[in-house]
Amino acid sequence: MPDEAKRSGRPGRPDRNRPERGRRGGKNTPDVPSGAAARVPPAARRVVSRSVRQPELPRDEQADLPRGVMREIERALGKGPRSRDVCLALSVGSAAIDEERPDVALEYLEWAKDQAPRIAAIREAYGVALYLEERYQDALAELKAYRRMTGRTDQNHVAADCLRALGREADQVAVLADALMSDDTAPMDRRAEAAIVWAAALADAGAVSDARSILRRFASRVTLESGEPAARVHYVAADLAQRDGDAAAARTGFEAVRGIDPQYLDVTDRLAALDA
Repeated sequence: MPDEAKRSGRPGRPDRNRPERGRRGGKNTPDVPSGAAARVPPAARRVVSRSVRQPELPRDEQADLPRGVMREIERALGKGPRSRDVCLALSVGSAAIDEERPDVALEYLEWAKDQAPRIAAIREAYGVALYLEERYQDALAELKAYRRMTGRTDQNHVAADCLRALGREADQVAVLADALMSDDTAPMDRRAEAAIVWAAALADAGAVSDARSILRRFASRVTLESGEPAARVHYVAADLAQRDGDAAAARTGFEAVRGIDPQYLDVTDRLAALDA
């Protein structure tokens, strides 16, 4: 896929079209805690606990988790120190994801998974941290487990991009992306990311016209009032149109982006270049 389209798909890292991280309810942030109240230690001393060593947990902190997640962990492990530690590990790990420190997140979430492997919120957060560390095969396994446990599609965009990173066929990416795009209960920004990842996989395979078709189909279902999700979809669609030699469609797309946010990425420069 063209370099600029990759950048538009993943603002944080220009080398792949990856969903954005680090915002609660955002494109790939786990639906567990925001983690804002949890302290993420700069380093972790570990003690042996079962098959995975337990990282040092901040004893002066309380887990910042939804009550439903905490109750689920307590049901699985019983009330007591063990469940409290697992809750705190999940909270700290999620906070580390928010702070863009997936290496730290993995220390806590790997142990949390070892202690409570049947908790979907742990598998989800662990999968996201693995993805951000570019351990795509491992991330895919965790996110598939999350989907099996919950029946939810809301991390399919991340799983689909794992497939893309692993060089799988665009048809395999499409299965996951389409399921999320068609899920009206999923957040709009994640559905937009699914469309972008699917289009990127098609463009990688040289099917630029098909990639543009996917984005046009999705853009027709996204109102401009959707904000950034709409801007992202229109920007990538416009980028592909320009590189496909369709200057009129590129201008229309970039103008739509400018109408949503005049400061979005380099949209002003892109329009100026087209006018020139």
